Amino acid sequence: MNKINTIVLGDPMIMGDAFEAAAHNNVEQFLGDLKVGNWETDWGKLQNRRLEVEKFGPEIEVVDQLILDSGSDVEMLAGLFVPISSKVMAAMPKLRIAGVARAGLENVNLAEATRRGVLVFNIEGRNAEAVSDFTVGMMLSECRNIARAHNSIKNGQWRKTFSNSSWVPELKGKNIGLVGFGYIGRLVAQKLSGFGVNTLVFDPFLSDEAVREAGATPVTKEELFKQSDFISMHARMSEATKNMVGEAELNLMKPTAYLINTARAGLVDQKALVNALKANKIAGAALDVFTTEPIEAESEFLQLDNVTLTTHIAGTTREALTRSPELLFEDINKFLTGQKARFIKNPEVLENPEFKAWLAGVQK
Repeated sequence: MNKINTIVLGDPMIMGDAFEAAAHNNVEQFLGDLKVGNWETDWGKLQNRRLEVEKFGPEIEVVDQLILDSGSDVEMLAGLFVPISSKVMAAMPKLRIAGVARAGLENVNLAEATRRGVLVFNIEGRNAEAVSDFTVGMMLSECRNIARAHNSIKNGQWRKTFSNSSWVPELKGKNIGLVGFGYIGRLVAQKLSGFGVNTLVFDPFLSDEAVREAGATPVTKEELFKQSDFISMHARMSEATKNMVGEAELNLMKPTAYLINTARAGLVDQKALVNALKANKIAGAALDVFTTEPIEAESEFLQLDNVTLTTHIAGTTREALTRSPELLFEDINKFLTGQKARFIKNPEVLENPEFKAWLAGVQK
């Protein structure tokens, strides 16, 4: 059996030694030489670099030095936010498996990986519990003025009046509109079901039957924005979904409705949202994601009283981080041992002759 030379590259969110331990725990029998490093070690720099990669793709980044020094004989690469670009793959001519311990693939050039016969893994749902918990919390914080009341007390005030004081809502009986009904969206619906809400779903990738089977009501995008009291974004970021919520959609919303975004800033036209909040066309918004992070000092969101802002922390819990490398290598192990893997993103590589020959050597 041929052994798999491997590089793992962590970052401040999940360090390289966590990937190293997960590799040993799950694919020990397949491991050859294992080299461990960190693509970035500074938390502040990581936030900026990952956001730029998510906006512009992995090709904007330079190749990590460990890959330049040792990548020529490496067949497997794994990490969290490490950019896996065409330049990385050119420096790793023997690469056959690339894995990222996250749901997003913004840091992977998937088309180039497929062309080169590199099988790509991600993990879906690693932070789904965390993000869905946080989404419910953001709804309550914004509509019940929790963060604003806290801030007033911390600043020596006892504030009782807010921009929505005339219609502070209870959740019971309200329409919750979910844009995107994947794992996170379904968990949000499940967790809100105890509040006695009605769940409306717009997801063009799901059949109406699948939505109904999950206890929700399928609606058009226009119907969702007209009818919902809370709208929560859970769609994937792509060219097709960029600015999918703009002035037209915001104008459809009730003046007592709230927009929650714990997904990607690019799903919402930021200027249109600022204008809607300024004009009180909607009751408020709660945002965990921004086009530039940290948020710019001159951002108009900072001047508004009807928005709750957090620092892109929806998916950051102890459990979400610690389980991620294990889930990744567990799935890779399933594949290498002939079981059904869950998270292969380009299965067409399985028919690549060079890949098939390499896999046969590993599994013999």
